[in-house]
Amino acid sequence: MAKMKVLSMNVGVMQRPLLITLVLLASAMLTACGGGGGGGGSDVSPANGSSSPQNVGTTPPVPATTEEPEISAADLDLATRLYKGDERTPDGFDVEARPANVVGTLSTRHLRNSDFGAGQQAIGGSVYEMCTNDEAEAMEWSERLATWQGQYSDMVEIRSDNRMFEVVRVPRADVTAMIRHRVFRCDYLDRSGSDLRTDAGSAGSMNQRPLTADELEALSEYLWQFTMFNNADYAVESSTSGMQNGTLVHTIRLGQLVRGSNGACDMVQVSDWTHTMDAGDGTMTRSLTPVRSFQVQTTSSGTQTCSD
Repeated sequence: MAKMKVLSMNVGVMQRPLLITLVLLASAMLTACGGGGGGGGSDVSPANGSSSPQNVGTTPPVPATTEEPEISAADLDLATRLYKGDERTPDGFDVEARPANVVGTLSTRHLRNSDFGAGQQAIGGSVYEMCTNDEAEAMEWSERLATWQGQYSDMVEIRSDNRMFEVVRVPRADVTAMIRHRVFRCDYLDRSGSDLRTDAGSAGSMNQRPLTADELEALSEYLWQFTMFNNADYAVESSTSGMQNGTLVHTIRLGQLVRGSNGACDMVQVSDWTHTMDAGDGTMTRSLTPVRSFQVQTTSSGTQTCSD
């Protein structure tokens, strides 16, 4: 709201006593009629415009304008990372390192119910990562998916920790490659209530205890690695934790580069990929929320703002 300007008017001193007397008398009559009080001023309007000061030289108010939010240095840094494509995550983001002994193709995937579904399950049912607490069952599921590029892949190792089982295979078609089949432990994470084909809804249930912000952060950043967000033209801007009304919240802020055509500006779309977890029972949800977008371009001088 604009501040009201206070106008100060100096009245010249009248020299004649008769005029002073008349002025004092008029002021007394005005006060007696209530004209000088402020209590009811908002309900009283002049019968015509003559009671307002005229021609006092006030500056008319400047109409409000809506401005586009400025592009910050952090925005340009995100855009630069998107253009380069070699730094998808910020410092401190937990990304699994590639095994140094693998020189060929590395394929890592979580086994899903759709891998073994038939009929309606394969066509229209929800899709989620499977879980088991039985190592032998995890090995059996992996064996059913042992064919790679038309040839059998030999099981060379099985690993496990408190989160998952991992069956390691080497394809006979390419001994420089490695296939890793992973299955969550149900006493760590049950994803059967979720559907990987949607951006929002249930994310399953965390069964490990205690339920902490660190656990939700570790899971969120781990799951990110198996999404479409871990691809070219995507980058993580930040990864933050919080708590709201007894619910743990972890948000990964994402940037996506949408390239313009025919010389048009490129656009960076910023979204929040958020997981929430009930701190009492471990039930989780996820959502993908658009935040904002801005236009940029890359030149020989670096990343710059742009407008079509």
